[in-house]
Amino acid sequence: MAELTSSHLDDFTLLRYVAGDLSEEDQCAAARHLELCPSCSRVEREIAELDEELRRLAEEENLEAESPRLPPGDPFRSRPPAVLRRIPRGEGPALATAALDASKRALESSARLLEAARDSRTLAEELSRISLADASHRFALLYALQESGRQITQGPSRFLRFADETLARLRREPFSKGTEEREAEQIVPKLVLRGQAHLLAGQACNWTREFERARTHLELAYRSFARGGADETNLAIVEHIESQRRSFLGKGKEALILARRASGTFREFGLEDLSARARVAEANALFMLDRLDEAIEILRSVIPVFEKDGLWSNYLGALNNLGATLAKAGRLDEARREYARALRRLLREPDRSFVAYIRHGLADVLFAAGRYREAAISLAQAARLYRECGLSASALTAALFEVESWARYGDFGRARHRLDLFLEEVARHGALEPSLSREIEQALSGGHPDLARVADIRQRTEAILHERLGLAPA
Repeated sequence: MAELTSSHLDDFTLLRYVAGDLSEEDQCAAARHLELCPSCSRVEREIAELDEELRRLAEEENLEAESPRLPPGDPFRSRPPAVLRRIPRGEGPALATAALDASKRALESSARLLEAARDSRTLAEELSRISLADASHRFALLYALQESGRQITQGPSRFLRFADETLARLRREPFSKGTEEREAEQIVPKLVLRGQAHLLAGQACNWTREFERARTHLELAYRSFARGGADETNLAIVEHIESQRRSFLGKGKEALILARRASGTFREFGLEDLSARARVAEANALFMLDRLDEAIEILRSVIPVFEKDGLWSNYLGALNNLGATLAKAGRLDEARREYARALRRLLREPDRSFVAYIRHGLADVLFAAGRYREAAISLAQAARLYRECGLSASALTAALFEVESWARYGDFGRARHRLDLFLEEVARHGALEPSLSREIEQALSGGHPDLARVADIRQRTEAILHERLGLAPA
């Protein structure tokens, strides 16, 4: 081999070896030499590490080239540096022991708080028992808030109330200078609790489509975590949820930057499940940018992670997104298969809110395929489940979509009957102007309803309902 000199491999040969540019014969000869030569092996490792670093930097430069930076003044333009918490000299070991003991004692109280979140009166009683001078109580509140975020699909309205009540409780708490509270503050800073409550509120508001309210909560969560000395993963979680919010608002390029920043942090810390969740947010952003093949590839790669770890809410959410992306790409048969897979899982892991979203997504696919009767039935089921979850706007938009589906199927009698029920519910909420309600009725009147007009009115009405209803009970 020409590049082998003085019984060692020169740097150029090693570089070509790392890149896989040598001939098959020379590649094998170099590999045999490296097995026997510690000196060349060390240099080869250094070159491989340098090559990996250069590849990473190139990928980051490509990302910057394809996506603009967040605009000046954006609170998420760069990650704020966390304030370092100072522990007095010699107190570290004792504080660590106290923190471990407090975290163990917190588990039972945390479970009670989480259960109490189901009822406003019980929640108020449990929060009133919290003493912020006790580190175990702070841990209990922190754990309950974190677990609420993981269970957000089971009741966004309920967990938003929990977050709001927690923030009110933290505001009412007077600062104490006692030794016990100083220790509790060092173990679980109040700002971290506040950040976790704002994060939960932001998550819930994303689900209820109160995006401006979500923005405020997430910005406060970002600042609170940074000032409270939380670690990088807390800040990355906020970026992940903010990425979701911006995708919902159609800001795909900004959402992509935040999702990739968050995912990079999770990978750096070896947090596979959080990285997979952030990758779903990345896929959502790519969906908004019509980069559908990239989004599909990401979603197919993370679904096995959620299945392996038993994270069924994330698994179902990713399947739902995959179905929607395939449908947008015109791959309707594949989309139906993914929705069917999700529904089969829901027979074993029931979650009403996810059943509603998946039924709604399946209806979109059936409608696009011209299977209007099946779409109408799926939408009726989705509307009922939305109501049970307290998602009024989603329930009404599904009901109006059902009306259009029956009309396109040709069953105008059933379409008008479902429209009457829809208008009664809308009137009870006061969510639409009478003129728009009359416009819907007129479009379906007579022997030959104007289906194009029905579709246009439905799309305009959906935006109004989500804007006006928010958290109004179904």
